[in-house]
Amino acid sequence: MRTELSAETKQSFQVVAFLATIFVVAIHYQSAAPSSPSLERASANQLAQEFLIGGLARFSVPMFAFAAGFFYFRSDDGTFRTYLRKLRQRFRSVLVPYLVIGFVATLFWVVVRQLDGKSSEASLPELIATWLLRPPAEQLWFLRDLMVLVIAAPIIRQIAGLPYKLGVVITGLLWLSHYQPFPIVHGWYLLHTETLFFFCVGCVANQHTSVFDRIGRFSNATMFGFVIVWFDLIIARIMLRPDFDCWYTSDYNVESLLIHKTSIVAGCFSIWMVAWKSRYPAVIRLSGAAFFVYLMHEFPLRAAVERVAGPVLEKGAWFWVLFPLVTVGCFAAAMLLNRFAPRVIALLTGGRTPDSAAKLAGGETRRPGYSADAHRSAVTTH
Repeated sequence: MRTELSAETKQSFQVVAFLATIFVVAIHYQSAAPSSPSLERASANQLAQEFLIGGLARFSVPMFAFAAGFFYFRSDDGTFRTYLRKLRQRFRSVLVPYLVIGFVATLFWVVVRQLDGKSSEASLPELIATWLLRPPAEQLWFLRDLMVLVIAAPIIRQIAGLPYKLGVVITGLLWLSHYQPFPIVHGWYLLHTETLFFFCVGCVANQHTSVFDRIGRFSNATMFGFVIVWFDLIIARIMLRPDFDCWYTSDYNVESLLIHKTSIVAGCFSIWMVAWKSRYPAVIRLSGAAFFVYLMHEFPLRAAVERVAGPVLEKGAWFWVLFPLVTVGCFAAAMLLNRFAPRVIALLTGGRTPDSAAKLAGGETRRPGYSADAHRSAVTTH
């Protein structure tokens, strides 16, 4: 029998989603990065953005994938009937947002090209393939990965259930080495080893749910110690390889790759402790808007704000203005929709709304450190 999750754990997952979404927005609004392996050639602006985006923000996707795997398998009994039910649920909560935002992004991509005087030579089948397989909104790659993971969930369940956690070890080694065995389909990997590994870890974590509470209750001193180690690893990687890049490129060496991966693990533990101690009512309510922000912050919105910022700001400074502006604006839009058009935001986000966040966190919010009895509820994540 599974151990019921505590209210604190449910609330912490909500806060993690909130924090991870903010960092995802930061990733997509990066405007400067070191372009040379020589640290001396990098500007302060480039190094600052690399620390925030190439370092701190990289916990986001692993935590999203971990939460997705954890909650998927939490209510999975391994039967075909349950598999079909979960497929239907994910079609509504993942595939529908993917298709809607992908269609809007593809449509605006054509419009923007026309405005720029670049006629689109893509045929209708090519545009449909772009919409379905690689929409111009870059953040949607994770939703595509998630649908692949859900479809392959019975296989992943078997992999994660191998004796001695062998399946997790193998997928972990793939992630650690950054080996990508899956083919590229229309410009994106069919599945990234990062999402696969952390989805598997989420599956296994269902056998150890008490760990969430134990880690969350670590002292402030321990939390700060983890955060310092996390920051130090990021700084060490930047000093070793400031132009580090492992996304569809190989701009790294073995040492920088291992430090980068280790910093992600340290970041995941650190952010869990930070989230546990940040379970304030306002934050949990805002966490319900996180998926809306995730869907809306990129193209075509990014293209629009960059066109406005272009004549006013030097490109390297875009991040420091556009990132906070877009983040606050998207969260504000979500709260307004939740207030005046709740059905619209619920349909668009698959039911992830600010009003639902408090219910998903157990129906009430607690101040950090307050010990609450376990509550029965379902938590949905990206």
